Amino acid sequence: MLARIADDGLILSEVPPGSTPRRPRFLIRNRLIAALTLGSVVVEAALRSGALNTAFWAERCHREVMAVPGPVTSVSSAGVHRLVRDGGAVLVTDADEVAEQIGSIGCDLAPPKVGESRLRDQLDARARQVLEAVPVLRSIGVARIAGLAGVATEEVLGVLGQLLLLGFVERQGTGWRLSARERDNRRHATTADRGG
Repeated sequence: MLARIADDGLILSEVPPGSTPRRPRFLIRNRLIAALTLGSVVVEAALRSGALNTAFWAERCHREVMAVPGPVTSVSSAGVHRLVRDGGAVLVTDADEVAEQIGSIGCDLAPPKVGESRLRDQLDARARQVLEAVPVLRSIGVARIAGLAGVATEEVLGVLGQLLLLGFVERQGTGWRLSARERDNRRHATTADRGG
């Protein structure tokens, strides 16, 4: 691999050929790594690590410093988290965000991250307002829903019809409540929020 790099790339060292590797030279090497790039990405770093030394040199060389977060309980991510918390690095989560950070301003922009699309997202503001007023288990009448939603009763009737057709609500006796599907979705979301 070294021969291929020499043929097609660049071998650069601050020590003469034949020098023996020694621990202090790894930190010296980090300065070259930082200086020869547009930016450095710290993926894992303990509170004392060579990766943080590279980040230090990148900042001193006016290069972009980026960091990938890890588990908050991981010792090997503690240095990365401190770097981000102290403003020494921009948090990145994928190659697109790295390219955006080191690219030209306004170019190489990372696509925005969005969660999964849900049917509820397609509802207009009024329908979401009414839906939020519909109870989960016990059904209530249209007048009560209108009062909770702050929407005229006549308008609530039309919106409930739309929500019924879309499967968000169901009639129970003379009242309305969330449909079985929506109750199930809400239960799963609550369980996920609690980590179970």
